[in-house]
Amino acid sequence: MILEVVKYGHPALRQKGARVESVNPLIKKLIADMFETMYAAKGVGLAAQQVCQALQLTVIDVREATDRPS
Repeated sequence: MILEVVKYGHPALRQKGARVESVNPLIKKLIADMFETMYAAKGVGLAAQQVCQALQLTVIDVREATDRPS
């Protein structure tokens, strides 16, 4: 499921994320949704706060990233 990504200035971006103590089915679903959201936005990374989840969780995929020319 593609999640709403909040923009600069949204209060969720200033929330301290809680530690993820265990990877349970809810966290696995959130991770999958975050990857789907990131790919839909053509991004290479997404933090949980950007989708209004106050967790210490980030997804990253730089396989398609290319260096910028000098």
